Amino acid sequence: MSRRVLAEQIHVDPRYLANIELEQTIPSLPVIIQLVKICGLPMERYFNPEVMREESKLRQRVSHKLALCPEKYLPIVEATIDGAIKMNE
Repeated sequence: MSRRVLAEQIHVDPRYLANIELEQTIPSLPVIIQLVKICGLPMERYFNPEVMREESKLRQRVSHKLALCPEKYLPIVEATIDGAIKMNE
């Protein structure tokens, strides 16, 4: 989608979107909400403090794999994570 088309959909000037994209201008809350909705992004990623923190690529891959893991194997995964945490302490 072009910047012009997106700007028309959310009723802002295309230069405003360019400033957000290129100059790291912080958009207003209504614009953020519209962008998230139009782009089909998960709202909680932008408004949930637990999700908002920056995650490494490795952490993202592990999180994705965890979501795919069958429920019956989760106790094994949890025990492994607990062991790794204890080793780090």
